[in-house]
Parts: sequence; structure tokens; C-alpha cells
Amino acid sequence: MSKYKKLQRNFSKYLGDKTKKVLEQELFLQYPELFNEVAKYRRYGVPKVYKNACKEYPVDEKTFFFESNLARQYTGNPRYIYERMLELYPDYTYIWSYEGDKSIIPGNAIVVDRGSDEYYKYLAKSAVVVNNTIFPIWYLRDETFYLQTWHGTPYKKMHWDIDLEYFKDGKTTPHFYVKSTGWSTLLSPNHYSSEKFRSCFRYTGKILESGYPANDIFYDKEKYESKRNEIREKLNISEDSLVYLYAPTWRNNRDNYLRPTIFKFDLMFDLDKFMDNAPDNSVLLIRIHHMSELNELDNVAENVINVTDWDDALELMCASDILITDYSSIVFDWYCSKKPVIYFVPDLEKYENFIKGVYFDIRKVNCGVLCRSEEELYENLDVRDAPFYDEFYEEFCSIHDGKSTDNVIKYIMDRNKVSSKQKIKNSIKKIYNLF
Repeated sequence: MSKYKKLQRNFSKYLGDKTKKVLEQELFLQYPELFNEVAKYRRYGVPKVYKNACKEYPVDEKTFFFESNLARQYTGNPRYIYERMLELYPDYTYIWSYEGDKSIIPGNAIVVDRGSDEYYKYLAKSAVVVNNTIFPIWYLRDETFYLQTWHGTPYKKMHWDIDLEYFKDGKTTPHFYVKSTGWSTLLSPNHYSSEKFRSCFRYTGKILESGYPANDIFYDKEKYESKRNEIREKLNISEDSLVYLYAPTWRNNRDNYLRPTIFKFDLMFDLDKFMDNAPDNSVLLIRIHHMSELNELDNVAENVINVTDWDDALELMCASDILITDYSSIVFDWYCSKKPVIYFVPDLEKYENFIKGVYFDIRKVNCGVLCRSEEELYENLDVRDAPFYDEFYEEFCSIHDGKSTDNVIKYIMDRNKVSSKQKIKNSIKKIYNLF
């Protein structure tokens, strides 16, 4: 008899009064699906305020709930879906979970603090919820349609795909796994991502390969130029300046740990040397990942701008001419713009073998010059003759056509209509069964 069958046979006895922490340590690592069922049955991770709201409020078909990057930023696919929804469905009720300057959100959205009573009330009332990370709640009510837009094309390994001894049992977490099983649909920017999402999340639900709404602007010249000029003006950057955007990812090795979800970041190059080697009239924008922290940019030259607190990376991408990155998924979105890329990867072997692990060899699959040291970076800042990598674009960007937002919204509304019809059928069936 297999270990699993023995567990099934003696399941009630096994569970007993075992706590959630014990089950996370014992059951989850061997049988995540079984842990999910137990967690769902015991209602782990569902706050009382949410349970009460589900009892008090019915689902409102015209209420949509949005969140991005753990409510830290107004950005990403949720933002661009929302702003298009405002144009198409102005009479709907929109909720945003956001902890920044609420005045930057257009329309009449109700803005709530993540984890507040109002947050859970509107989460319970919303027919559609849209996120690019995860909600704090483990399980939403059955009537809720949950669109998970995610936020990039995977280069670094994630969750169940992490197979490095360095991480040991830290591949994924119980709460992330069970939350991902509740996604109604997962948005994907390309077929490659769909395959990796299936694997790394162990996701078996619906995937919509429709491109990312945030990238639509790169296919609308008028909107792109307007946004480019607007952001440059806000940053006080002249029209003829050459703008570099340095946007690295975070590194979650133990030495960099500061506090939950926040890691120390090392800039890894000298700002003065960078500007000395850059072409005349250059500007360097530095945007640290929202899960990183760096306090070394307080006193920098006038042509170096710390834009870490700028919510939307897409706006900075429009304003910039050259991307400098490392292992960040921003490169896959950036390449929709067909502008040059520089990879700055002085810790490449360490990253590949000890920090995360990767899905492919960046030496062979890249869309720009690869710099392994500061010196190489400085030598390659002039990208006037940079080639365009058609194969890279075809694999990772070609599904984009500037219509992703409308396609996604149509999908949501069509699914929402189907869901509503099914609810009516179920109600009729219940009434019929009474007789």
C-alpha cells in the first residue's frame, strides 16, 4: 500500500487536532493538493470580517476590485484594464486597493487600504477581482471571478520549479499555492510563459494568452509619444536627452534579507564613472524593484534621477531610450518598444546557481549586449548601432498587437455573462427541485 493510500485510509486519525503550522510543515510539502482541501475545509486564511461580509452582501455584477503589487503601486496590467473599463463602462463601481497618493487614480474609484474592514467588504461584494500578485485572503467566495494578470515573462525560476539545494524546502509557500488554485483565469503574454506558469505554479486552470494590456501603448504611436513627452516633462528631462533606465530585479539570498518581502540591493557600479562614459546630454533613471531597498541615492548628480518611488514602470519605459537590466522580466515588456537593451550581470553565475536558478541561458537567449563587469558596461553605453533581435521578439513579444486590453475586457465580460446565466439556471434548478 502506498504512503498516500495509507494516509487516505487513516486520514481522520492523522489530522486529529494538528495545527495549521504542523500541516504546513508536514502535509503540504508531500501532498499540496490534499493540504489545499484541508485548508479549504477548515477555512484557513479567511478573515472573519470577510466571512461576515459574504453573509451580509450579495455579489454585485457591476463592482470590480483592483490591486497591483501588494497595493504598493498604481501600475501594471490591473491599472490599464481599469482605465479602459472607465471608458467602456463608466457606470460601474470600481474599487482600488492602494496605499499611495490616492489622487493619482482617475475616475471615481473607491480607494481602500489593504487588509482593512472596507477592503474585505468590497472584496466580498465584487463580481470581478483583478490582481497582478496575490490577495491576503486564501479563498474568495465561489461567485467571484478572479483574473490573475501576473507581471512578467519568467526568466528566473519560480515556486515549484526552483530545484536548488540552496533553497531546500523554500520553493513555494502553502498560502501562495492555495491562493493560485483560486484563480479563475491567468493572463499570459506568450506561449512560453503559459508553459512556465503551468509548471511553476502547478496551475491547472484557464490561461488566456492575450498579451499584456500594459504593453498596448507601444503599438499606438500617438499615445506613446504623448506619454513619453508627459513623463519627460514631469522629470524635467529635455527632448534631446539620451535617457537610460536602470531597472534591476531583486535578489533574495539570505545575506540581503532585511524584513519580509524586502531585500537589500547593491547598485554594483559607480554613478560618476557611468556618467563620465555615457554620451553627452545623457540622463540615468534608477528604479529599484519594489521588493528591494537602497538608501544610497540621496546625493547624486543632477543627471541621475532616483525614480524608485515612481509607481508605474511603463511610464518610465516610454520616457527612456535604453534599458539597462539584469534578470528582470521588464526586458520582455520593454522589447515590445523595440528599443535597445543592455544586460548588466556581474553576478551571473552566482544568480544562476545560488540565488534563484533560471529557465534558459541568457548568454544564448538575449536581446542586447551582455556586460559582465563595470568596465564592459561603460564600454557599451553607446548603442546607436544596436541590432534588433527578431527571434527574441517573435518568441516573447509577437502576440502583442495593441489590442490586449480590449481583448481581456471582452473576455471578462463574456465570462461574467456566462457566470450570471449559470447562477440563474442554478436558482431555477433549486426551485424546480422543491416540487
